[in-house]
Amino acid sequence: MPAVLEKEYSVHLDEKNRFAIRGAKTKHWSVKVFRDGHMLISPQKLVADPPISAETLRQIKRSIGNLKAGKVSGPINLKAARRALRS
Repeated sequence: MPAVLEKEYSVHLDEKNRFAIRGAKTKHWSVKVFRDGHMLISPQKLVADPPISAETLRQIKRSIGNLKAGKVSGPINLKAARRALRS
């Protein structure tokens, strides 16, 4: 199905190399600039990060407490871990 052209207009850059998008329904845009000079501008919807659960926050607090109290494991041998991951 071919794309339907809804609006077409010419723009010019202001002194700060900006242009306005008339009738924009979103404030944030994703811009891709290609070598041949054309640009693809598409609306971008920003979403809030999901909240951290109470259990996760409790675990983080416990982990920080253990770290401050010196209850930590010894150094990790990364070479042995890499070997284990390869097999």
